[in-house]
Amino acid sequence: MTFLIYLFSFLILISVIVFVHELGHYSFARLFGVRILDFSIGFGKSIKSWQTKSKTVFNLRILPIGGYVKMNGEENSDKPDVKDSFSSKKYYQKLLITLGGPIFNFILALAIFFVINLAGVYKVTPLIGDILPNSLAGEAGIKAGDIISKIDNSSIDSFSEAQLALSKRLGDSGEIEVTVQREEKSLEFYLKITDWLSSEEPSNLLYSIGVFPPLEPSVGKVLDFTPADNGGIKKGDKILEIENVPINFWSDIKKEVNKSNGQEILLKILRNERAQTIKIKPALSEENFNWQLGISSSNELSSKAKDVVYYSFSESLKKSFFQTYQVIENSVYFLGKIIFGQISAKNLGGPVMIGQYAGESLIYGGIYSFFYLIALISISLGIVNLFPLPVLDGGQALILTIEKIIGREIPISILDFFYRVGTLFLIFLFVFVFFNDIFRIVN
Repeated sequence: MTFLIYLFSFLILISVIVFVHELGHYSFARLFGVRILDFSIGFGKSIKSWQTKSKTVFNLRILPIGGYVKMNGEENSDKPDVKDSFSSKKYYQKLLITLGGPIFNFILALAIFFVINLAGVYKVTPLIGDILPNSLAGEAGIKAGDIISKIDNSSIDSFSEAQLALSKRLGDSGEIEVTVQREEKSLEFYLKITDWLSSEEPSNLLYSIGVFPPLEPSVGKVLDFTPADNGGIKKGDKILEIENVPINFWSDIKKEVNKSNGQEILLKILRNERAQTIKIKPALSEENFNWQLGISSSNELSSKAKDVVYYSFSESLKKSFFQTYQVIENSVYFLGKIIFGQISAKNLGGPVMIGQYAGESLIYGGIYSFFYLIALISISLGIVNLFPLPVLDGGQALILTIEKIIGREIPISILDFFYRVGTLFLIFLFVFVFFNDIFRIVN
């Protein structure tokens, strides 16, 4: 069932993004009077087609990965006198038609961010729930309960913004400056890094420095033959108090249990909407010499860390432009680090990873997360299509520009060579990211 959700989510996501991309080429072509012969979503045999009055044939094809728009005169540049042909158009018109796909990909992301901002943005307050011992954050002196306000030069007001700021430091050496608010005081800490995560494939950068979000004090699992098991604690119980001390977050449990020094403690729990008390005597862990109950967290994010922020029309529009620019900037920066070897190429993902993320965004994050993922993938597709390879939009734009500068067409033999090289490179890249996806799943 999960596999079907992943597959279905992937097909929807890719179809939407590819349709918008090809719609970009189509719209600019029609704007400048170019006749469209074929508008196809997918490749291979057509499973559904229809023709418009302008004699454009729209096709849904059997392989739903990719698509294309075939224009009149796109390949026959020796007939520039045909008015509704691509080859008859001016340089700037050809350029806009060629780059219409990536432009519409960025516009799609912009529109999604705008609607999300207007409808209300779900944010996780950058309140630190726990610190991993012997981690970068722990050794620097950052504590549970601190609120991250700044990382390097970036202001932080959510966990996602903290992740984005940390992503800029992947592969770097030096210090990450983290500013936190602690009891109305602003404190600065410096995390020393050397080729930070350059050879790894991090899934959560805050976890990598030892920072965990605040979790609800709800029990996810009770280990057999432990104090919790013997004392009657059950999965789903929410711990409200320990020895009359209120428990707000999961990390508070560890702190209060350690205060017991092995003495019996009184727990107030919430079970099935009813509060009750339980007496438990903690046991000493031989691994870390902490007093423990034998329970693990449900990993449910604390309601006190969740917030929904609403923006006005103008604020939403302004913020959507900034978000789109920020994602583009970080994507280009990230790809640059991979190209120059500062970050492991294992971080590159392909269709399998996109399908996994699409499925999980629907399962765990709902429609909000799914549309947010569409925006991110749309931007990624737009950026990739701007690469200067002849088989991509960026390469076509480069060819048009070179021909405009030299005043004649590039010889077919030269174009053919670069087309072959570009195609081989894309095949290699596709195979590489596919195996990356497979190894990621296996690991």
